[in-house]
Amino acid sequence: MVERVACVDLPALPLQWLLRARPAWRAGPVAVLARGDLQGEVLHCNTAARRCGVTPGMRHGAALAVAPGLQAEVVPAEALQAAGEELLALLLRRAPRVEPGGSPGVFWIDPSGLERLFGELGRWSEGLLAELQAAGFTAGLVIGFHRHRAHALARMVRGARVLASPEAEASLLGQVPLARVDLPPGLLDSLAQLGIHHLAGFLGLPAAELRARFGLAAALVQARYLEAAPPLRPTLPREPVTEGFEQEPPDDHCERLLFAMRPKIDRLLQRLAAEGEALTVLEVELELDHAPPLRTRIEPAAPVGPNEAGGLVELLHLRLAGTELAAPVLRVRLTAIGARVRAEQGALLGGARRDLQAAGRALARVRAAFGEQAVTRARLRPAHLPEAGFRWEPIAEISCPKVQELPANHHEALAAPPLCRRLLPRPRPLTAWTGRDDGDWLARTGLVRGAVIRMDGPHRVSGGWWARTVERDYYYAETSAGDIAWVYHDRARARWFLHGLLD
Repeated sequence: MVERVACVDLPALPLQWLLRARPAWRAGPVAVLARGDLQGEVLHCNTAARRCGVTPGMRHGAALAVAPGLQAEVVPAEALQAAGEELLALLLRRAPRVEPGGSPGVFWIDPSGLERLFGELGRWSEGLLAELQAAGFTAGLVIGFHRHRAHALARMVRGARVLASPEAEASLLGQVPLARVDLPPGLLDSLAQLGIHHLAGFLGLPAAELRARFGLAAALVQARYLEAAPPLRPTLPREPVTEGFEQEPPDDHCERLLFAMRPKIDRLLQRLAAEGEALTVLEVELELDHAPPLRTRIEPAAPVGPNEAGGLVELLHLRLAGTELAAPVLRVRLTAIGARVRAEQGALLGGARRDLQAAGRALARVRAAFGEQAVTRARLRPAHLPEAGFRWEPIAEISCPKVQELPANHHEALAAPPLCRRLLPRPRPLTAWTGRDDGDWLARTGLVRGAVIRMDGPHRVSGGWWARTVERDYYYAETSAGDIAWVYHDRARARWFLHGLLD
């Protein structure tokens, strides 16, 4: 019996990750950049961007010229790795033997034996794609007989396809454009001059002549599809590092629960250390008496080793102290997620004047007490409106700020110290400005004191013709109490708003 192999291909995985992370962008043009400046190359773009004229390889600045509403970002390598791990875990729930491909978003699966569980491979394929779609991903899936041929066909389909025989697989290769195949640079154009545009024509070329004319790299690509594929090298799912116990009698007292957890936490750290890892996340599951279980997770500022359990217990204490248990705890399950840490990482901060580790521990306590989204920072981004010029993102690690070097006489050039502009979460509506203030135009907001004595402006912000017209006249309003407010007149809506304050 001929062995089968399934290939799952998630096209443009970085773009899929970005659209899943920014669902509000789906309706407009979106691109993934190699780097964040205007010279950054466009790596992937969605259909809306292509319709505007954006293509991969274009510079970010040129892409904005043809698509002014383009939303573009760099997808970090860490995010792409996390997405690959998430996908691998999802696939392992549907099949026991999965091998990640060489490029992001490609996986090979051994489907043998799955008919006994799902009745037929078509049903299993549709269920797998439905689970991927529920997780926010789009994929093509082909069950064939040769891993690389199945991969080429998976790039052509959106959905699932089960091939009946190796002959059917070979015949379909004539429908695969060479543009969908990873070819050496320049080979695609050279083959096009010979009238070869599909994979079947490329595979039909004599191997010796192909190597002599186009080189070894082209011959290796052809051999990949013609020769027997190597056997599947599946990634075995890693067993979670867990510890648990039953609480007898059931208890809801925070201190007593922590006292019972401490030996288990020490045991988890020792087990991770035996594998050369340190704890990065502690997942806690509390099974309650006649109530739904409670699940939470603790993320310390730095990986925790076997002799550093005290700080982890402190974070857990902060989390449990701020959690109201609906019923006494029956059982406790602790799961540790570890990562390999180089021995020299701890010494890198030795020369810093600031104790970054102490800052990280402090912020970790804040996250433990108030939630993971309690500690964020503003990240600047190119945008037209002031409120869209930054976004809030969680702080993963603490680093020293980059201070711009100033000339020695910079204080002489400044008549007064620089001011800081604080934007309100949402602009506050104001009454119409009549040219004079009796002391309540801004004061009624409760944020500004005194009457307006001077207005500096207007400073025009206009545009948005590609989506929604924006015409704002910004003013700096100085009051008799010395406060400075940043207000604007929305010309399209004929209304005034308080947008920020200057400190």
